[in-house]
Amino acid sequence: MVPSPFSKKDIFLNNLSDEKKALREEYRRRRDAFYSQLDVATKGLAFRRPPSPLAKLIEQSEVVALYSAMGSEAPTARLAEYCIEIGKTIAFPAVIGDSPLEFRQVDNLELLETGYQNISEPSTDCPAVTPDLIITPMIAFDRSLGRLGQGKGHYDRTFEKYPKATRIGFAWSVQEAENIPMQPHDVTLEMIVTESEIIQRVETTS
Repeated sequence: MVPSPFSKKDIFLNNLSDEKKALREEYRRRRDAFYSQLDVATKGLAFRRPPSPLAKLIEQSEVVALYSAMGSEAPTARLAEYCIEIGKTIAFPAVIGDSPLEFRQVDNLELLETGYQNISEPSTDCPAVTPDLIITPMIAFDRSLGRLGQGKGHYDRTFEKYPKATRIGFAWSVQEAENIPMQPHDVTLEMIVTESEIIQRVETTS
């Protein structure tokens, strides 16, 4: 019998990768279908103001990192306006190759321009800052606060770079999966906010 050139670990990781790929396809489809049936008013009201637990975390933070929502992703523009209103520094990510994301300060959303994969990001004129709280998009999540992203690893590397930053995920409720398969490099979140509930393990201080 010829020995397999692949170890059990290799086979396991390949199967895990295939499982994640299938989940991404399924939950992108679910998210797109859910978003397409929302009316304009509902889209405008969703994620308009942070629920109390998130508001407390924002209050405790100086720099809040957001993301520019694409397509059917949970929106962040209203939250950005809220943070500016209460005097917080907001930042958006810029993709720098395979390096961790660089968060750049944005005083208003008009400073965003088309960047990596047509995602709006700050220009190089915007100063880099260190986030206290990172709000991340995702394709799917589970009750254990596991996160399924695009598969490029940008946010996992970023979470490693900023271990003290609180990790918050934004998603629509339809993106909840029974289980997100996790690999050694995957980082769980501390809170997930949907249009209908909050899942959390982080404790806020008064």
